Amino acid sequence: MVKLIEVKNLRTSFYTEDGVVKAVDGVDFTIDRQKTLGIVGESGCGKSITSLSIMGLIPVPPGRIEQGSEILYYRNEGEPPIDLTQLDAKGKEYRSIRGNEIAMIFQEPMTSLNPVYTIGNQIIEAVMLHQNVSKKEARDRAIAMLEAVGIPLPDQRVDEYPHQLSGGMRQRVMIAMALSCNPTLLVADEPTTALDVTIQAQILELMKGLQDKFHMSIMMITHNLGVVAETADDIAVMYLGKVVEYTDVRSLFRDPLHPYTQGLLESIPALTGEKKRLVPIKGMVPDPFNIPPGCPFEPRCPHAMDICRQKMPPLTEARKGHRTACWLYEDEANAKPESAPAAAE
Repeated sequence: MVKLIEVKNLRTSFYTEDGVVKAVDGVDFTIDRQKTLGIVGESGCGKSITSLSIMGLIPVPPGRIEQGSEILYYRNEGEPPIDLTQLDAKGKEYRSIRGNEIAMIFQEPMTSLNPVYTIGNQIIEAVMLHQNVSKKEARDRAIAMLEAVGIPLPDQRVDEYPHQLSGGMRQRVMIAMALSCNPTLLVADEPTTALDVTIQAQILELMKGLQDKFHMSIMMITHNLGVVAETADDIAVMYLGKVVEYTDVRSLFRDPLHPYTQGLLESIPALTGEKKRLVPIKGMVPDPFNIPPGCPFEPRCPHAMDICRQKMPPLTEARKGHRTACWLYEDEANAKPESAPAAAE
């Protein structure tokens, strides 16, 4: 696999009057070219802050990406990567990347689209900001992108305002705007949250088709495991600012290792088979201002041990290609294969 983004020890904190919130606390993952990484977890686990850290959109103050964090962007194969954390988020170089090479779809399209400008003007502005084209060429690009995302009568819709479109159509406009400059990475933050299931399926199918067409990578952020099952190649499960499990999508659904991941899967209703009561994850997410020592999932974990209350387990490889942060797998992670017999003289 060829890397596009490599995140190392990402730590993003917010310094408030009530204390420090470690919204993202030592996260590591890789996004390969033309692949999809799904990031899942319940609200408040740090998924969106991770994406905003990559985009350089963390509000400063009170937010800050801590020293020692690395977000390596492999812009060109064979060349050294660019560490985005070392760039000025408001500087020219970062602005040449953000929205152009790395684009983002935000959660709620109605709050992301300006209600007093036509959708065409908003796409045209994005194109002219990053591409050296005339306004007519930018308008033609906008119409072509609206057509690419499946909006009927694109030459008419380009002059309409956001309130004239349905929720699904507005989400398609957001996708068209994000893809208007042919990005290498599309960050999709809960792209189907406010849509009904039929429109959700259409949007996901659309994104998959556009990924194949434009040869881009996708970072899919969601709390819906069904979405990542359909779209992702790899999955990172986050809990309270940390990645607690990281593997390919088939391994995660076939053999979930971390008790939190198991709890998420057990709380999903089955469409077939015998009906049975769902098993919720007991307890509540700890107060971010008062995170307990050791594993943050320990107060809710049915398998908690003494060591879980004392030390945070590292994210280690418990199975081949399958990493998890759980003391249950310490022996497996540290097990060494038996030495091979000596070759015959």
